[in-house]
Amino acid sequence: MSGMPHESDVQVGGDVRVTQGPFADFTGPVLAIDHARGRVQLTVDILGHVTRIDIPLSDARAV
Repeated sequence: MSGMPHESDVQVGGDVRVTQGPFADFTGPVLAIDHARGRVQLTVDILGHVTRIDIPLSDARAV
């Protein structure tokens, strides 16, 4: 299933929830969106450490 219905809701600076993969259910602010590659970069808190991750845009849902 494609993330296209949510694509317009995901914005730089906005918070998203990761819906699939190893970071499922993590939330964090969006740093960058690469529409050409269909990827989004965000930061998540993992055990007290802020970590930058790059995930498919289809796996990100605006909160």
